[in-house]
Formats: sequence, structure tokens, C-alpha cells
Amino acid sequence: MSESKVDYRSESGIPWVSRQSWRAAHQAVAYHLRRYPADLKPLNDRAQVLESCLKAVFPILDELCAASCPWCPEPCCLKASVWFDFKDLLFMHLNQLSIPPSQPKTHLKNPCCYLGSRGCRLPRINRPWICTWYICPTQTAILKKGHPAERESLEQAFSRIKSERNVLEKEYIRMIS
Repeated sequence: MSESKVDYRSESGIPWVSRQSWRAAHQAVAYHLRRYPADLKPLNDRAQVLESCLKAVFPILDELCAASCPWCPEPCCLKASVWFDFKDLLFMHLNQLSIPPSQPKTHLKNPCCYLGSRGCRLPRINRPWICTWYICPTQTAILKKGHPAERESLEQAFSRIKSERNVLEKEYIRMIS
């Protein structure tokens, strides 16, 4: 009898592009979170801190997008290399967020499947970290020109978010090891 193979990385390097591997990744995270309920408090606390940090930057990002995205001739969503990474999955599970039905792309040459006529169809909190973190050149220019305090605040918040995401992943790995 042949063994079923799950494709965790596609040819382009995007993990979990098939429905089977996407489902398997989420089932694995959910399984471990159920298996170690006594160890979840620090992870849940960290995930809630991370959610608060993200929500604090959303108004700035919404303002930047309103000032730049509708007029952009080449939206990031068409060409950017984006996908949910393991930290994104872990964050969504720990915060009991709805899980998007698939990776944003099955191949790096494709546009993001969540790009709609009015921008991203996913709530900000459910987007891959790269979609939150990336500030395009136009948005960078807007920040430099008129909002130096916001730029500094955003840089500090992004640094903290990156750190919190790393610790969240390390704590999860420690918990299941």
C-alpha cells in the first residue's frame, strides 16, 4: 500500500497550498493546543498582547491605505510574495479567529485570492503578518513627509510585534517538545 504524501511546500516555496495540507496544518496546531491545556495560559496571554499590538497599528495602516491604495497602479496584492506562516496560524488559533479557507496564493505569480474590488476581503486581524508589516514606497513617503511621530510609533510597534511573534512560536515549540 502506498503512503499518502502531503505537500507542505509548493514548487514556489509557499507552504500548505493544497486543501489537504492547509487543513492538516490547522488540525496539527489545534490538536496540540487541545493536548496541552495546562500550558496554554502563557501562550494565550502572549497571543492577546500580540492582538492588542496589532489592533493599535491598524488605524495608522487604514489611514495610509486610504491615502495610497485606491490610486496605486500596481497593488501589492497582485505581485507580493505573501502567505500565512506558522506564526500566523498559531496566532489565529490562540485568538480563536476564523481561519481563511486557503493560503492567499498557490503560486507566487498569482495575485492574492483575497483581493477584491475594494481591497482585501479579509479583516486586518486575519491577514498574514507580511500584509500588515509591509509599507510600500508610497506609504513610506507619506509617513516621512507628514507623520514622523506615527512613523516612529509604527516602527516601534512592528519591532514589538515581530518579537512577540517569535516568542509565541518558541513557547509553542517548547510546550509541545
